[in-house]
Amino acid sequence: MKADLTRNSFDPLKHFSGVLMQQGRVQLDADWNEQSSILLHLIRQLVVDFGGSAVSPKGGFRIDPLTTATVVDNDVLIAPGSYYVDGILCELESTPMPILSWDAKDGHNIKVANWTVDGGGYQVGQYVEVYDDSAKPVAAAVLCKVAKLDYSNLTLTLDTDVSSLRNAANGRLRRLTTYLTQPDLPNPAPLSSGKPRYQLYLDVWERAITYVEDDSIREVALNGPDTAARSRVVWQVKALPATLEGCVAQGSLADQLQPWNRGLLRARAEPAQVSTDPCTISPDSLYRGPENQLYRVEIHTGSNDPSGLPPSFKWSRENGAVVFPIVKLSSGDTATTVTLGNLGRDDRFSLEPGDYVEVQDDNSVLSGSAGKLLQVQAVDSNNCIVTLAGNVAAGVGNDPTLHPLLRRWDHKAGDAAQGGLTLGKDGAALISTASSSAGKFVIQIANPWLDLEDGVQIQFEELSYASYRSGDYWLIPARVATGDVIWPQESYTDANGKTSSNPVAKGPDGITHHYAPLAVVTVKAGAAPQVTQCGVARAVANPVGVIDTPVLVNNPGNLAVNKP
Repeated sequence: MKADLTRNSFDPLKHFSGVLMQQGRVQLDADWNEQSSILLHLIRQLVVDFGGSAVSPKGGFRIDPLTTATVVDNDVLIAPGSYYVDGILCELESTPMPILSWDAKDGHNIKVANWTVDGGGYQVGQYVEVYDDSAKPVAAAVLCKVAKLDYSNLTLTLDTDVSSLRNAANGRLRRLTTYLTQPDLPNPAPLSSGKPRYQLYLDVWERAITYVEDDSIREVALNGPDTAARSRVVWQVKALPATLEGCVAQGSLADQLQPWNRGLLRARAEPAQVSTDPCTISPDSLYRGPENQLYRVEIHTGSNDPSGLPPSFKWSRENGAVVFPIVKLSSGDTATTVTLGNLGRDDRFSLEPGDYVEVQDDNSVLSGSAGKLLQVQAVDSNNCIVTLAGNVAAGVGNDPTLHPLLRRWDHKAGDAAQGGLTLGKDGAALISTASSSAGKFVIQIANPWLDLEDGVQIQFEELSYASYRSGDYWLIPARVATGDVIWPQESYTDANGKTSSNPVAKGPDGITHHYAPLAVVTVKAGAAPQVTQCGVARAVANPVGVIDTPVLVNNPGNLAVNKP
């Protein structure tokens, strides 16, 4: 979570059931956040234990062909409802809206009762379904697209004639979501007959939201200060080319997409160096920073990046929370000019020439792609204008509706012989410069301790088979009072009975993705895709250990169900 935190103290292996606040004590953000994490862990584990790791009540997130007037061969429908993946609730709303009137002359025009529903307004190209709610059971709905909008009259023009429902006693309309129009996956590639079979699956993860991404978090009654951040569940229906007709098991899917051999990291405060010269006094070589910090080490370029660049990382002493809202961005061939909403609340959270920054927006974050790291050339404090060396990726940072921002990172090049960082072509620090005969970059033997700053050091574990994924991160709290970092230790006793301790090699603190197979889709040009559903548990009041058959829908909108 890229937020201004002191540390993340939650550890599920400690089996704590609650945080008990004591009278007259200092209040810490870590305690409150740990209480929230404990409750979430208990609730999600309860869902898994009694429902399973993939639970779909009432057919939510069922995949179906789009039965429109014209054949749709590159897209499929995602049924509204809920779905639990490893206990995490995924929700897809589709609230019915009353139809106030029908155009007597044109069967394509309808007037709706309200423009904003499920958090947003109607859009051209959006799928909707029209039906008569008075018919019991509900008759098959008409599925169509919005072709034109008239906000002043609350009127929608549809691409299909719905005059057959003009006499409906209770006409209803509701928005539908498809694979190509889902809210949290920008620009998914259409299903193509060039790869005729796909495994569709849910990818679920959590994203940190600050006031830069959602200004409604701030309280205007207090003049809009930056207070608490939020954690948001992101679900994305993704597609993998499939060779088998059957569904991939959930465990196999997770092994493929989130490999077990994710890279490991150790962290420490640099140990004091003992000089052989009796006249030399060893300086204090522990953590020497003037303030408590939460260091974030994050993988920038992954092991199997299409660019072919070696794996690299970036780091921030503020957990990556130093961000600046972008007002305007102009990117040229050799330089980028950015107008910012502010330059931070003080010098500690500001920018200066030489800093490395990353331009991001909602689409780049949801796509899981790391932004280009650019170096600050100049800062115009009076006008909040920053000049960057190089250009940003096309389409990133220009759309204000996507909450563009500039994120500061704190890594710098150093003397590699003294543990300093070597920066790669991507502007990030190299994990290793060694490569295997197969051309894949791996960790060299006896990988050195790397210096971040003020005595904080990290070491990537010596694993030739380690796989690094862009976005994986580790958090390292550094404390002035102890002159050390907070990091788990492992102890061992040698043959002489001497006990020593070393920092533990830890896997990433995040981002953890959770996966569940949904359906296998077979695509043929000019024909509606054939869909084979992947079986999931349905949350019902059954005896422990008994899993009911999933509810199956018999029309695209899940308006009526056919219980097996």
